[in-house]
Amino acid sequence: MENKSHAMAAGIFVLALLAALAGLAIWLTRDQGSYHTYEMSTAQAVTGLQPQAAVRYKGVNVGKVTHIGFDRQAAGNVLIRITVDDSTPIRPTTYASLGYQGVTGLAYIDLDEAGVSLADLGTSPGGYKRLHMRQSSLSQLAAMGPEVIADVRETMARINQLLSDDNQQTLIGTVERFGTVAQNMTTLMQSVAALTQKVDQSWGQDIAPAIAQLGGDMGRSMKTLEQTAKSIDAMSREIGKVAHLLGQQGGTVDQLGHTAQAFAGAAETINAATLPRLQRTLDEVGAAVKEVGQFVRSLNSNPQSLLYGPNTSRPGPGEKGFAKP
Repeated sequence: MENKSHAMAAGIFVLALLAALAGLAIWLTRDQGSYHTYEMSTAQAVTGLQPQAAVRYKGVNVGKVTHIGFDRQAAGNVLIRITVDDSTPIRPTTYASLGYQGVTGLAYIDLDEAGVSLADLGTSPGGYKRLHMRQSSLSQLAAMGPEVIADVRETMARINQLLSDDNQQTLIGTVERFGTVAQNMTTLMQSVAALTQKVDQSWGQDIAPAIAQLGGDMGRSMKTLEQTAKSIDAMSREIGKVAHLLGQQGGTVDQLGHTAQAFAGAAETINAATLPRLQRTLDEVGAAVKEVGQFVRSLNSNPQSLLYGPNTSRPGPGEKGFAKP
């Protein structure tokens, strides 16, 4: 009986010790931070995501996943509930997506900013604010899988068409033509080398002496041009002297100026005195000629007036100049 009591006491002590250790562990590992709860609803697969998975904001751990289940309000959607530290800057531009850790394949929730405000999704029936959930890079790649496979198939079909028997024969012919071109290029290079050698020989034998002779001729031409320039300079000096003699006082130009002034004075005298007198004389001669003309006309019409004088009687009826009284 005493042994049983000792065993029971030992068992109770062990149980009490285990409970104390569990309570101490819970107390030491308790999270004293303040958190907000958010929900996301998505139609994409959440493979690798488990409860207690990390929640990261731009790579920094800010919370954890608390629940993964199905969304009763949207059939087929997965509902994810997370808790995020209050210090995390959750804004209207914040969205969530799945991230994956290396080769383990374990997923976590990655929070990031879209740059523009997103539509407000409101709150869930439980009163939790909902965040937008975007496809992860892996999901986008999986969605592009059929298109990628179709492109690969089309590429393989084109490669098979390119490597058909006819195209292989064409390719072989092209390679053979390239070989022929290479041989022709070798022959051409040999011809160019021979031509270069001939040019070198011609340079030493013909071209170099011709260039030397041309240089001598150019030197002589330059001397001739120099002498011509000197002659032109001397001629210019002589012309300058002649121009100086013509332009100095008492020279030819000065004498021509005096002569022109004399002609101008004579012309002025003629205009001022001679021409008016000549004009008056011409007027008097014109008047005399006019009177002589009148006398001749009257003599022609009445010759007896030369003996009897001019007719002073008036013309009668029927005569020219008759006027009724």
